[in-house]
Amino acid sequence: MKIRMRTALAAFAALMLTAALPTGLAQASRMGQNAHRATATKVFTLDPSTSGNNPEGVAWDNRSESFFVGTVGTGTIYRATLHDTTLHPFITPDPAGPADSSVGMKVAGGKLFVAGGTTGSIYVYAIRTGALLARFETGPGGFLNDLVVTEKGDVYVTDSFRPMLWHLTPSMIRAGSGTPESINVGPQIAYTANQFNLNGIVSRHGGRELIVVNSFSKSLFRIGINPANTAARKITKIHAPDLAGDGLLIDGGRLLVVTGSPAAVTVLTLSDDDSRARVDKVLTDPSLRGPSTIARAEDRYLVVNADFATNTQPYTVSALARGGAHR
Repeated sequence: MKIRMRTALAAFAALMLTAALPTGLAQASRMGQNAHRATATKVFTLDPSTSGNNPEGVAWDNRSESFFVGTVGTGTIYRATLHDTTLHPFITPDPAGPADSSVGMKVAGGKLFVAGGTTGSIYVYAIRTGALLARFETGPGGFLNDLVVTEKGDVYVTDSFRPMLWHLTPSMIRAGSGTPESINVGPQIAYTANQFNLNGIVSRHGGRELIVVNSFSKSLFRIGINPANTAARKITKIHAPDLAGDGLLIDGGRLLVVTGSPAAVTVLTLSDDDSRARVDKVLTDPSLRGPSTIARAEDRYLVVNADFATNTQPYTVSALARGGAHR
């Protein structure tokens, strides 16, 4: 009884001390407590998880405070909030229809944009209902890997097998139809047959520049682009460490690069003109298994564990703290 009383008094004294602190110190104390809680990695599980239907893409939606994860085997798109522990199917393609695949994805304007891998399709879904709004075709022979939506609404999609980007204009998206424009990336970006070449993509400077990674050559490139005249694009290699990057993310002026092996997220600091990049830190976590892509969700980084090497179920998504461990 006396021990419990002393414990209660100590807790009460600590509470009163915090309340008596100047406002700035009290806020700092609370921020320290929150930061401590945010350092723990949270792992989400895909349910159901079936062999060969590996997760790949991820996108966060601020409006609904939820995130989406695509799968390569069936194209099923899962959904969850940060308060959940399990992702459940949100969009399930018609099993009687053509084979689907959901690889890279982004959210913009209440829509979910999805790169369709070997299908050669770019899908646009309504986030509120999950309805398919449009499907743009680029033809056979490619692998549509990742995409980005610029501030002005242009969509650029990487193709890992064909040496080009694909471009959707805002007017195409509004109309829900049109033929994607191809933008040649050679000879500046060399492609190797039967390998995954261009992969992750992000937008910079209001959409006037794109940064892409060639997974096979382990190189980063910047592409100066004008949506009104994409043929005049300017491509230069970024002086950066060799990284067999997959998904990319821009956060706070830094470029985050996901690598499956080693399983890590490398944080790069870009020079003012984006011509150079140096390693700032490397985020690692025991829960990472062959990670593929990344998205920022509030104070966390959502990293999809595609795990193509071991194909271990259940498939997972690791939610790393933005200030997480590094080496």
